Amino acid sequence: MTEDTGDFGDDAHRTIPARPATVAGPSLRARTDLRFAILVAAVLASSVVAFSVVCAALPSTETLFRNGIRPCLARIDPATAWITDPGDHLNTQTAMANACARPYFLHELGWIATGLMAELAVALLLYALHPWWPTASIRLPQWSRKVRLAGDENADVLKELNALAHQAGLSRSPLWLVDPYATTSGGRAYGLPGRPRVCVDMGLLIRYDLDRGGFRAVVRHELAHHHHRDIGRTYLTVSLWWAFVTTALAPCVLLSLCPQALSNAGSGLRGTLSAGADGKLAQRLVALAVLSAIAYLARNMILRARELHADTLAHTWDVTGAALPRVVRDLPWPPTGTARRRIPARWRCWAARVGTHPSPERRVAAMSDSARLLRTGAWEMAGLGLLTGFALHNLALLTGSAAGRYVIVALTLLALPFGVVLASSLASALAVANAVRQETDVLETAGPWRDVLVLPTALTTGAVGSQPFSLVAADMATVTPAPGLYALIGLVHLVILLPLALWTWSALRRLPAPGANGMSWTRTRVIITTAGAVWGPLWATWQAQAWYPAALTMATVDTAPTTGGTIGWYAALTGRLADAYFYYPLVLVRATPLLPVGLVLAWAVPLLLAGRRHRSLAPAQGTGRALAVGAAAGLAAVAAGIALPWAARAVLPPEVRRVGDPAYLLGSLPFPVVYADTYTAITALLQAAAVVATVLVCRRLRPVLGPLAMTVTAVLGTVGLYVSRGTLLCVAAADAEPDACGLKAFLPDADMAFHLRETVAWGVVAAVPAALLGTAVRVLTERCRRRPEATTDTERADTPRRWPRLQPPALGLLAMLSLACAAAGVPQDYRVWRPTAPVAAPRTPLNGRSSPASSSSDGTNDPCLLGSWLVSPARQRVRVEGSQVWLTGEGGTWTFRSDGTLIIDYGNEAQETATLHGRPVTLRASGSVTTHYRTAKDTIGYYGSAVRRPGELTLRVAGTDVIRESLTPAFTPDHYTCAGSTAHLSPTSSATDSPYELTLVRQSSEEG
Repeated sequence: MTEDTGDFGDDAHRTIPARPATVAGPSLRARTDLRFAILVAAVLASSVVAFSVVCAALPSTETLFRNGIRPCLARIDPATAWITDPGDHLNTQTAMANACARPYFLHELGWIATGLMAELAVALLLYALHPWWPTASIRLPQWSRKVRLAGDENADVLKELNALAHQAGLSRSPLWLVDPYATTSGGRAYGLPGRPRVCVDMGLLIRYDLDRGGFRAVVRHELAHHHHRDIGRTYLTVSLWWAFVTTALAPCVLLSLCPQALSNAGSGLRGTLSAGADGKLAQRLVALAVLSAIAYLARNMILRARELHADTLAHTWDVTGAALPRVVRDLPWPPTGTARRRIPARWRCWAARVGTHPSPERRVAAMSDSARLLRTGAWEMAGLGLLTGFALHNLALLTGSAAGRYVIVALTLLALPFGVVLASSLASALAVANAVRQETDVLETAGPWRDVLVLPTALTTGAVGSQPFSLVAADMATVTPAPGLYALIGLVHLVILLPLALWTWSALRRLPAPGANGMSWTRTRVIITTAGAVWGPLWATWQAQAWYPAALTMATVDTAPTTGGTIGWYAALTGRLADAYFYYPLVLVRATPLLPVGLVLAWAVPLLLAGRRHRSLAPAQGTGRALAVGAAAGLAAVAAGIALPWAARAVLPPEVRRVGDPAYLLGSLPFPVVYADTYTAITALLQAAAVVATVLVCRRLRPVLGPLAMTVTAVLGTVGLYVSRGTLLCVAAADAEPDACGLKAFLPDADMAFHLRETVAWGVVAAVPAALLGTAVRVLTERCRRRPEATTDTERADTPRRWPRLQPPALGLLAMLSLACAAAGVPQDYRVWRPTAPVAAPRTPLNGRSSPASSSSDGTNDPCLLGSWLVSPARQRVRVEGSQVWLTGEGGTWTFRSDGTLIIDYGNEAQETATLHGRPVTLRASGSVTTHYRTAKDTIGYYGSAVRRPGELTLRVAGTDVIRESLTPAFTPDHYTCAGSTAHLSPTSSATDSPYELTLVRQSSEEG
């Protein structure tokens, strides 16, 4: 306890008034430990980025990049030019780039590990030396001034101090010291493990004779720190902060301002990967400043929490309960000191609010109403999100780079512990708020909604708002979302966290107060653990995708089906269903057992905890209604599945319905897939309707019973899919064998687990916003229709009810079916999450030799192509005014050189012509393009293209320009044949929408 005090926030720390030493103590200690762990993770993650900046500026890194990595990267384009599929091309290039950069990553990992070990060593050294620290923000006596309290003249004081230590429950009395030159009436608790120390000021010893109660209050406060065992955590926090500043932050700032301080040439791989490094300097410095400020404020927040905790515990040891509040009220605020007196008072007051000690008013309020300790405020939750976001973003780049092809898996696993911690922290904050309300009998209406709405919003704001200020975002423009994407990322975060908040509050609000008995605390912990297990992985899966924001709004597919594309509504339906079906974040979530298992846990855990012991929950009424609503919606899905084949037969022509080829291109979904997705979408809407109906008809446990109704609908809807499929075959609405209509057509198959997961995934997407909207409507309606004489939920809950006999078996069967399908789909999940192997071998050695799979990079092109060729004739099919027409003409001159260079010269006016409905169609091209080419497997691949002489590409119909654009150097691989003086070029795939045929006639040859 010292006069150097401060304050931060109004609602940061609250506790339950009853039994703070046994109930509030462990809870606050666990929460403070969590803050400390997150602060350590954020500091270490930021240190990783800072040490990588230092590594990039080293001369050894520059040499490695210049002599090994740059030549290896230059060989990637030639080695992959022949790969025709765009996905395979990108996948192979990525794999080869990772192989090229692996030596750098190993070099970087070595420096990062060395830096982290040095930082931890400095932190541990500072912690070991903390008993001899000079006067600092955590005030300790100077080593030359402290004196051991001993002697016969101090025997009565030592007896009193040892008695107070025994009262505090310490197994070993601290070493009592005195600062003879300190005139204040404070003290300091510190010491290494096993060697506790307490140093009191000389003014406090004088107070022993003048104010015995005040003396005991101050000593009890210092002993409370030892009782809580927060000494090590406190000084480790401070030591880690200064170690981060000296070993990581300062070198990173210096090398950011002067990147050539250690080398005279370029900035190595980091400078190459981060285009516009000079323009990113300011952003990096801002990121460093924000990180330092957040880490400093988090450090002080931990220190303020331990002061409030010690005050509350020391206050309970005082029988009268008046001494410590009186002493604290007498402390000056804002703090005064020789150095601080020169600062204006308003600035001193603001600085004190974010200092290491709370204000006297705050401390006294915590003693009188210890509920202030455990209640988590919005600022604290936002700070938790900020620290988590900083740690996650700053570790993501290194994790993704080291993972190679398994980048999605690595990022998801990285985000998983952070997601579990955030979800558990939010659930714990709501559990404490619920306990406080039950203990204090707070019945105001606005209270719970403040916690349920504000805390998830604050956590989302902190987690999403940390991304643009991370050190990785300062160097990598690709991971910085556009302003519009922040709304999408934040909205999905909030949609994940809001149901968590509603579910936690609903599951806990009717349980007995956690302080009443140990079993209630056990049930509370089970609810918190369930929340972390269900919502944490969902948050992590989305966060792993949000790290690359450019793909979040990318339209995966948006093309008309190959058959039926002329039917406007059918083409639009196919495109929208394809977008949902191939949306990658949803694909990843669908390829996990998270959603089916999460739905079961969301309703099974609260109902099991309620059981028969707590009649106040009255589970029979709400559970029966939820089961009935879910069954009604599920039967409606089955009915829709029976009616859907008849509707398809009535509105679609036979040529559309009878396309049953399972092999389809991305964006060209055949009718069976469109049909199944249409039924799944209908089932998803019915799941949303079931959740809304449950919210409207049930009086309690709505966030718990909503998932129950949704699970029933999803299971029945999955069964309805097979009923619909059998009906489709029986009414001959699609391709089928003559004997396809039978019992086998209606029975589930091996894909049932996949269909259930897909149904649940689409249902969650539709049900969550519908449930939130329905909850808001229900709350507003209840407020408008509330009458004083109406029977409240509590009064209704007092009526004993029994579980109907059929409900437990029905719930058990429902849970078993969902969990069994979730487990059965794990083998399919592995195939989805397993990355695609590269087409070309990614092992491009750094010694300049090429692997056999990339032999095209060694310059051995087909010698038959060398020379100059005239394109005559050239034929290609184009679409003009909804009709397809073949154009025929000449395509210019192609010159293949032995050095791998191709020059395409269209001259002044190479043209192709045709006639469409009696009107002339002309395609003219001019200009010249140069590119590099490689041949492999009868394929010509192109890379490094550029416009050599500007030109135009013009399409005219009856003298009117339909298309007119500048010549572009865009090329796709060609299939070719070469024999003597003639060569033929055509598309690599016969399924292309724009076929062409080029005949090349040799004009001259070139010797290789």
